[in-house]
Amino acid sequence: MSVLADVASLRVRAHLNTSVDGVLRLSSVSLAVADPISRSAAPAPDVEQCECPWGYSGTSCEYCISGFYRVGGILFGGNCLQCECNDHATECDINGVCLGCSHNTTGPHCDQCLPGYYGDPTEGTAEDCQRCACPLTLASNNFSPTCSLQGPGEIMCDQCEQGYTGTKCERCANGYYGNPTVAGQKCSVCECNGNVDPSEPGHCDAVTGECLKCVGHTSGRYCERCEDGYFGDAVTAKDCQACGCHANGSVSSVCNIITGQCDCRANVVGDKCDLYIVQCRITVSCAHPTNVNFQCAACDCAHTHGNCNAETGECICPPHTRGEKCEVCEEDHWGHDAVTGCKPCECSVDGSNSSQCDLLNGQCACRPHFASQKCDRCALGYRKFPECTACNCNTNGTREDFCDDELEVCGCEDHGQCVCKDNVGGGGCDECKTGTFGLWGQNPSGCSPCFCFGVSTVCEELGGLVRVPVSAHLFLVSSITSLLYYIYIISYFTHCIIFASSLTGPYYWRLPQRFQGSKLLSYGGDLSYSVAFAALDGSGLSNYEPQVLIRGGHLKKLVIYMDMPAPENSIRTTQRVPLTEHKWKYFNAVSEKAVSHADFMSILSNVEYIFIKASYGTGLQQSRISNISMDTAVEADEAPEGTPEARLVEACECPPGYAGLSLFWYIFVLHGTCTTQVGLLFGAWPMMQPCVPCQCNNHSLACDLDTGKCLGCQHNTTGENCNVCTPGYYGQVKGSISDCSLCACPLHSNSFSPTCVLEGVGDFRCDACKPGYEGRYCERCSLGYYGNPSEPGGKCEVCQCTESGSLHPVCDSQTGKCECKAGVRGHLCDQCEDRHVGNMTIVYCIRIHLKFVVFMNLLQLILF
Repeated sequence: MSVLADVASLRVRAHLNTSVDGVLRLSSVSLAVADPISRSAAPAPDVEQCECPWGYSGTSCEYCISGFYRVGGILFGGNCLQCECNDHATECDINGVCLGCSHNTTGPHCDQCLPGYYGDPTEGTAEDCQRCACPLTLASNNFSPTCSLQGPGEIMCDQCEQGYTGTKCERCANGYYGNPTVAGQKCSVCECNGNVDPSEPGHCDAVTGECLKCVGHTSGRYCERCEDGYFGDAVTAKDCQACGCHANGSVSSVCNIITGQCDCRANVVGDKCDLYIVQCRITVSCAHPTNVNFQCAACDCAHTHGNCNAETGECICPPHTRGEKCEVCEEDHWGHDAVTGCKPCECSVDGSNSSQCDLLNGQCACRPHFASQKCDRCALGYRKFPECTACNCNTNGTREDFCDDELEVCGCEDHGQCVCKDNVGGGGCDECKTGTFGLWGQNPSGCSPCFCFGVSTVCEELGGLVRVPVSAHLFLVSSITSLLYYIYIISYFTHCIIFASSLTGPYYWRLPQRFQGSKLLSYGGDLSYSVAFAALDGSGLSNYEPQVLIRGGHLKKLVIYMDMPAPENSIRTTQRVPLTEHKWKYFNAVSEKAVSHADFMSILSNVEYIFIKASYGTGLQQSRISNISMDTAVEADEAPEGTPEARLVEACECPPGYAGLSLFWYIFVLHGTCTTQVGLLFGAWPMMQPCVPCQCNNHSLACDLDTGKCLGCQHNTTGENCNVCTPGYYGQVKGSISDCSLCACPLHSNSFSPTCVLEGVGDFRCDACKPGYEGRYCERCSLGYYGNPSEPGGKCEVCQCTESGSLHPVCDSQTGKCECKAGVRGHLCDQCEDRHVGNMTIVYCIRIHLKFVVFMNLLQLILF
């Protein structure tokens, strides 16, 4: 029947005899097929018509109805399970993967929204997935290809394009301006001619694009010119320098922004207005016309470079200086210069403790939470000058370019929004996004994606674990491919050495069996070892070969490696290799991209080998390795006090049919069996076969993990699927606790058949009556037996008719009374009737005359 259900080919042998010549012909080939709508009068015998359960169709239940799939494509004995597509698709393949997901959904069960849509597809409505509004649904104003649902009605656009920020990409990021919430508008780069600090939050207006924090003494909307008091080329040369206009000789401190010429007072000249035109009265004698009398006296102002009052000769100090020799700065000034004087401190009233700054460098004394030379900005980690409230950005979850590792503090944007790593959310970048776990500063993305063997995207970090090392001895392999020989162990579990004068590389130490298999508990820990080598030359190409290689995986085998600096010749070096994916790469891959989290976890779930470099330099003579260990996680109460905590161990929220912690053991199925082959797509069972529910008709809670055979059938059922009643019970197994009823043959307390079978609707027949019983329910005694088994305590017994006194061995079926021969009486025909004598053992009873009886009685009196 299985063959007829899907005929692939039908062949008729054509060559019957090698000696036969001529043309072979085949004609009149036909195949009879039963047709329910045929008008032929000829019936089609032997065609079964099954009463199919829900989900099955066809005359022999060989098909699954629409919305169901046959697990693994198995026809005979296979199951039709309902497609789990959340009402977004009507068909699925033999692996249960939904086909043609609609309503903007995708995924193996139409359980994910398409990129660019958000919502909960498991609700099962056509409106489950809505288009992302980042910040608008218009294509011209949608600046994130994806978004995610954070709460009821709350979405987060999680891939804002460069230049956009905010939960819905509704604001321009630092260094950009515009209003993305207005249709047709976008965020553009602020044009400040390179005269701003791009890392400083708020250096340009986020709406107008006006540059607000020009540096290098530049000014203007685009920082395109030197600020007042400075001159030069602000755009190309970027050489804005102070005008240096003399305070007494110039009208103002502002000069020509191109030439630097100050605006001088009357009788003052020079670029800086620092030279006076001295008007002296000259008396000339007519008799002695050559005798000129100059009535001007030189200023005695060497300390002011000859700068004095033209009328009085009083020395004029440079701007903002004082003292007898103009040698000190006035209060709230700094940077004494004999020509230009002192510069104002301009310490912020809000941000500094004093209006006086340092006399040498001009640094104001900033209050806590304030920074910059004038204390007019918030310090890193604070926002909104002059309030300067704490950003409270988590250092582990904030982008590195906004943090100071030494101060262990991170900054935020002026509006207070912390700039989070890719997988981190929350106002303070202190929460892992949905589908990730384990906030960790060394993770470039902040949090790791949930692994969970690809069957769940909900997980969290598990606490209460500590890291302990595991160590073992080694052996050597050559060229990363074949095992050569065991290495001589110098110190058990701790130290291995090889000597060679002509070794050709590369050579690798291979970790033994205890470093193979599932090593998921080692994630987040270290692989540690110490190596030393001696070679004729410590350098060579071999030093650039992979230092550590790991091969592993289940459905897909991968080899990954890590590069590290080679140890120095004859110097023992200890290496600590982090067992996280961020510095590992794919072996023999074209790209240099880092290993993905899913692939790294897949490899750790089934490690095939670990190789550690053994050969270095040129002309290797000796290589040593020692102190090999790999961290693993154990319960805290299993390790000594003070053992370091084990981080990054995930605990998954398993879907129905799955249990366990993905980083503790392989998925263990409590209520299901893994039977269906599937593909390798992550998110659609990348690591293992899916678990389907046990088919036990609600009569067992467990089944064999490999075969699906039900274990411990209850409610008087048995069979591989608890699908038949146990001997002594009857019924049709449909999933109810009362499916199987006790056989009454004929009574529950008085049953004389170990089994019965269902017959008719709600009725049964006892099919193994004991000897002496008969009837549909074993309710009467067989021929040669007597009794009433239909009464409590009643039973059938063998008729005990005396063979010599009864006509036949059959007795009354109720009383057991036998039918006696003539002259015989008794219940068992074992006595002679009155007036009969004889011996029942000799089989006769003789009738006697009355006189003979009287004679015999008298004779007995005489004799006795």
